Amino acid sequence: MPVYLNLSDLESPLMIQLAANIRARCKKLRITQSELAERSGVAASHISFIARAKANPTVSTLERIADALGMPVVQLLASKDSAKGAGSIKTTSHSN
Repeated sequence: MPVYLNLSDLESPLMIQLAANIRARCKKLRITQSELAERSGVAASHISFIARAKANPTVSTLERIADALGMPVVQLLASKDSAKGAGSIKTTSHSN
């Protein structure tokens, strides 16, 4: 008997976080997924799948989406806790 791929089996915590961040950023910018598709050049259907954690985008696609949303890719992938520090580099001072 054939076994069919269940799309919910593909969901990972990172994909779920990415989807949530895309939806939140679109809401903050007051843009639809269709508008995001136009801005990024990524097909609206693909944006929809990504925003529902049903697709695994390439790095190139992530870059295009992040650019369209005006944020770095790392912030697009970050959890709420880590997003606060995203984009900042912490350095340690060493005295001799």
